[in-house]
Amino acid sequence: MRTYKVGLCDADLDYCGALMDYINAHRDMGMTVTLFTGMDEVREYLEVQDLDLIVSSDNSLFSDTDDGSFYMDVKACYLTDYRQTPVGWQIDKNRYPSIYKYQRVELICAEIRALISEKKDVRELHSIYAVYSPLGRCGKTRLAKALVQDDGVRGGLYVSAQDFGEDPDMIDNNLLYLLKSGSPELEEALSSEIHLENGFHSLCISPIYMDMRDVTVDDMERLKASLLKPGKYTTLVFDLGSAVLSDMRILSGFDKIYMPTLSDDVSIRKISVFEKMLKDMGLRSLMTKIQKVYIPDVDENSSEMERVLWKIKGQDEEEY
Repeated sequence: MRTYKVGLCDADLDYCGALMDYINAHRDMGMTVTLFTGMDEVREYLEVQDLDLIVSSDNSLFSDTDDGSFYMDVKACYLTDYRQTPVGWQIDKNRYPSIYKYQRVELICAEIRALISEKKDVRELHSIYAVYSPLGRCGKTRLAKALVQDDGVRGGLYVSAQDFGEDPDMIDNNLLYLLKSGSPELEEALSSEIHLENGFHSLCISPIYMDMRDVTVDDMERLKASLLKPGKYTTLVFDLGSAVLSDMRILSGFDKIYMPTLSDDVSIRKISVFEKMLKDMGLRSLMTKIQKVYIPDVDENSSEMERVLWKIKGQDEEEY
C-alpha cells in the first residue's frame, strides 16, 4: 500500500502536533505528516524532498487552477477556521479545497485522504502508458511490449518512439509530416503502418530521434487521439527514448509512466539527477505519475515477466 506524504502548516503548534501524532500513529490510513510553521519552511523542504499534499492556513502563495490549488506543483488545501464559507464569498470547493480545522479528527483525515487519492468513479475505457527511463539497457522495450501483450480486452498497441528504430525502411514514412501539418490523411496513414509483430500490434512513428524532436505536446495529443479513434485498442504503450523528448511536458499526457531502474550506484544517482531536473523545471507533478520498476533480464513472454506485470498492476489498483 502506498504511503502518502502530507505537509501540515499552521502557527498553532499544539493543534498541528496533535493532528500529526494522530495520523502518524494510525499507519493503516496510508499517510504520514510532516509539520511546518510557515510556508518558507515548506519551500525549503520541497527543494530537496517531496510531498503529495500541503494543508496550510496560509494560502497566499497558492496557485489556483481549474484542477485545484497548488504550491510548487504540489496539490494544496486551505486549512480554515470557518466551518462554512463566510457570507459573500463565492468559492468553488472543488477548485479551491478547504478543510475546517476544528472538526472531528476522523473527518479531517477522511477529507485529506480523499484529496490525495483522487478516486475516480468511472474509469476510462482505455489506458495510455509511457515507458521511459533516463537509463540505458534497463529493460524498457521489453516492459513496453509485455504491457501491450497483457491487454486482454480489445488488445494493445506498441508505439515505438525510441532514439533509433530497428527498421531502416521506416525512415521514408511521412507520418510526422502528416501529424505536423494537421493532415486529414493521418488516421489512414497510421492504420497502414501498424503491423503485427510476434502476436501484438506495433507502430514506429519514426526510427530517428531528430524527426521526433519536432513533436510538441499538442502534436502528441493529436497522435494519441488518432490512434484511439478507430476503437481497436484499449491500451496504448509508448516506448520513449530520452532524445525524442524536446519537451518533458509531453510525459504529462500519459495516464502512467513506468520507469525501469537498475540497482547500481551510478544508475541510482542518474535517477536522482532526473528527478531534480523535473523539480527545477516546475514539473514536480510528473513524479506522481512515475512508477519505478526493476525488470529482470528475461523475455517479455516469460513467467517472470508476468510476475512483474502482476506486481505493477497490483500497485496501480492500490491508488484507486
